[in-house]
Amino acid sequence: MNKKQLFDPMQCIKKLVSFSPRQFSGEDKARQYIQDTLSSFSVSYRIQAFQTRIPVISRARLMVDEKLIPCKGCCFIGGKIVGKDNIISSLISSQRFLYDTNINFNPQCKGISLSNFYFAPSVAVDTKGLQKVIAGKKVTASVAVRPQKHQSANIFVGNRKNPSSIVFVHYDSIETGAIDNASGVAVALDIIYSFPKILEGTLFVFSGNEELSYDQPVYWGRGFRAFEKIYGSIMESVKNIFIVDCVGNGKTHISQDRHIMPLAFPIKNIEKWKKKIFLLFGDLDGLMQVYHSNLDVPDLIEARFLMDAKRTLMSRLKYLSAKKMSV
Repeated sequence: MNKKQLFDPMQCIKKLVSFSPRQFSGEDKARQYIQDTLSSFSVSYRIQAFQTRIPVISRARLMVDEKLIPCKGCCFIGGKIVGKDNIISSLISSQRFLYDTNINFNPQCKGISLSNFYFAPSVAVDTKGLQKVIAGKKVTASVAVRPQKHQSANIFVGNRKNPSSIVFVHYDSIETGAIDNASGVAVALDIIYSFPKILEGTLFVFSGNEELSYDQPVYWGRGFRAFEKIYGSIMESVKNIFIVDCVGNGKTHISQDRHIMPLAFPIKNIEKWKKKIFLLFGDLDGLMQVYHSNLDVPDLIEARFLMDAKRTLMSRLKYLSAKKMSV
């Protein structure tokens, strides 16, 4: 078996999805898999452990005219929902309704999509459930939630002293998370395996706890901020920061869109460093159709688009690394 057959990005994605949802023990298993994979490459790594809290939803119940409607809880605080006055689209920024009790739905997704979480009792329904809620006369819901402590971790690979670039990929997930973001993990591992010399000028950060925490008002991205808190000086010194999130389901795009950037990379110094932050992603419209749902499966990802993401990132990293090593 030749070298290129030893690491298969698609098999990597399937393996990560097998640990889903990648929260708590699922995240731990994903992290161990990444560490074992790096070790199989004979690549060293370092761990940055940090504490977080994640919601554990033990019950979510929605009744419409005495009939039980499928739903899932998507909140940090439990309680009751009475009536249907606060029906909202979960594709609207959570920041607008962060503390409002609601019943939410993703208008682009056929399944139950946990697009957003809220600091108020809330449940998510699919479009069929939404129709029943709208048509119903008596609507009540309840959610039982408790915060649970969890030790998450970031995995560092490559140049930790004076890199030219940092590449961030998160490995946790809400629900299955094939596109979001097993795809990014697979691309990063593939680059490390195929081009180990890139590590001389690049730091890869496999980040945990990106999806959910009790941080307010921005509950996502805690793993990124944990890195920023301790290693902000490295972020200050690098020429470029790349965030690879949700690739493989379409042509790769590189963006510095001011609206998308704080959603993809919610760090504290984003305004200071925004000119050197680049987002790599695939088909966002396609992603929204399965976003944070069990419909986000490996079959939606194509090897040719993973290769496109790999080539796109490598074209930037090789240039930057070569420039640094020539100085």
